[in-house]
Amino acid sequence: MPELPEVETIRRELNKKIKGKTIKKVKVLVPKMVNVPVLEFEKKVVGTRIKNIDRRAKVLILDLYGPYFLLFHLKMTGQLIFQSAKGKTISGGHPIKDSGSLPNAFTRVVFNFADGSKLFFNDIRKFGWVKLVEDSIYLLIRNEFGLEPLSDDFTFERFKAALHHFPQRKIKQILTDQALIAGIGNIYADESCFCASISPLRPSKSLKEAEMKKLHSCIPNVLEFAISKKGSSADDYVRTDGSKGGMVPYLNVYGREGEKCRRQGCLGIVKKIKLNGRGTHFCSVCQK
Repeated sequence: MPELPEVETIRRELNKKIKGKTIKKVKVLVPKMVNVPVLEFEKKVVGTRIKNIDRRAKVLILDLYGPYFLLFHLKMTGQLIFQSAKGKTISGGHPIKDSGSLPNAFTRVVFNFADGSKLFFNDIRKFGWVKLVEDSIYLLIRNEFGLEPLSDDFTFERFKAALHHFPQRKIKQILTDQALIAGIGNIYADESCFCASISPLRPSKSLKEAEMKKLHSCIPNVLEFAISKKGSSADDYVRTDGSKGGMVPYLNVYGREGEKCRRQGCLGIVKKIKLNGRGTHFCSVCQK
């Protein structure tokens, strides 16, 4: 599943393509992918113009002029494909291999813009979704998520409170709990713990003040660096131009099981274990 850097990369690149466009027509091909009856969805969306593309946690948000917002969650196999009026296509999210014309067998929703361009929401396993919501519901959904690591709200005191919310939980479990901290998944939880030289297996209550401060500073640094590299393609993610993110060569532990630790002076080997069913990577020598 794309994490914060990957979704943020899609947001920034998609913003260049569809911001300001008017939605002329919508076709919902799989009704369960939207949250309201198809006819209602299509009627309310048609004629609206896109004010901006935002992000909350791993959710893409199309802010429409008027009372509505369109929320997209790509989940495991979702993909957004922008097709220009000339037919050139670019896609972001899960790389679905299908050489056929669009819409294809995996297309779930199609947005036609007034200038002839289109946006396709594809999903192999149909776990993703598109939600049409008004202001009040939008605010409720935003509030379901915890601290945004790249926002001004991500203060040390609030981060410390999140760590202490479940003192018995492992640190990685805290970092990947979307109700506490938004947007971090397997990759960047592992990388943030490595940056801070902290084992992801420690209970959160065991962290000393200095360790919490180090982890607090590492999280946005790791995420911003990943965004600068246009995200990671470690879990089948591609950018909206169809290219892979460039973060993989810079990953210190994720996906490097059995390889030498990259921390200078450390002779450890990267290990991979299962934590709550998730692969977890760390160096047992320098991460304490």
